[in-house]
Amino acid sequence: MKQQLRKYLNTKWPAIFWSVIIFLLLVMPPININQEKPLEFSGIDKAIHFLLFGIMVWLWGYYQKTISATRKNLVSQLLRITVIVMIYGIVMEYVQDWVGRDFDVWDMVADAAGAITGFILLLVQKEDPGGNRGRNQN
Repeated sequence: MKQQLRKYLNTKWPAIFWSVIIFLLLVMPPININQEKPLEFSGIDKAIHFLLFGIMVWLWGYYQKTISATRKNLVSQLLRITVIVMIYGIVMEYVQDWVGRDFDVWDMVADAAGAITGFILLLVQKEDPGGNRGRNQN
């Protein structure tokens, strides 16, 4: 099971799927209850943005780790992914304003903080491309 999950994560499909999910979540029209202002979850909303974009960077970075030739090239690619995801977060905030959702600079900050955290997690993650290589398999 663990090898199947690792094999699946080594493809680009989880990252693509997650990116589409984020897009759909961010462009959904707001839910109105009795024509009042949509429900607001101030702190929870920021935590959700943080997680969505942190996971996005981690998934794209995990895939990049599987195809990167050198450590120097990998760090450069991870940094590029992080910046692109941060720009994506900013653009999506403007798109949200366009589709009738609230524009919030603090959502952008949460998106960027999540992306940077995903980048850091990728950098400190131990390299283990072959799973349990070197350990006694008995």
